[in-house]
Amino acid sequence: MMPSIDWTPQRIRDVVQKYFRKRACWYQLEIASALYRGFDVVGIAATGSGKTLSFFTPLLMALEEGHDKIIFIVTPLNLLGKQNSEQLNSAGLTAVAVSAENSSTETIEVAQQAAR
Repeated sequence: MMPSIDWTPQRIRDVVQKYFRKRACWYQLEIASALYRGFDVVGIAATGSGKTLSFFTPLLMALEEGHDKIIFIVTPLNLLGKQNSEQLNSAGLTAVAVSAENSSTETIEVAQQAAR
């Protein structure tokens, strides 16, 4: 996928601000930009430093370019999955957290609808 927008650091910050009302920091910009360009990335940062925003941002970039995209986020904790889902929904994006607690045909159907 070739970007149709010149994704400068400021442009990426603007789209993050638009959806999440946050200012992306340097490492978040670097990770998001590399992921969007198709690179594999290992990002290491302290707990609570905003790693999640780094992989939400390429989705925002794709949506801004008019691409119909979906991401799957696998988390080690059910609570983290629920928090991610709530954060995305609050930003106006459809998200569902699937865990053993809600894994059912209905939940899968909701996820499929979100993917369409």
